[in-house]
Amino acid sequence: MAERFYLYDLASASSLKTFEGKTYELKGAVGVEKESGDVRHITDLYYRTRSVISEKRLLAKRKNQHDDLMKIAGIKKIK
Repeated sequence: MAERFYLYDLASASSLKTFEGKTYELKGAVGVEKESGDVRHITDLYYRTRSVISEKRLLAKRKNQHDDLMKIAGIKKIK
């Protein structure tokens, strides 16, 4: 059974991608958007997160915005 990826698990991630297509680099309790430099608190980003990445490995994802963010069983390498 898949395990849920919680807000406090974001501390182990390096970046995340939102449903709006924006990528945020995680730095402590904030995320910095790669293109615009927009800074958001991770609590604001968590509910808009589509996928979570750490060191080019996919840690968690959700298919639609209303699903829970779930850990990936076999951590997948991203190119």
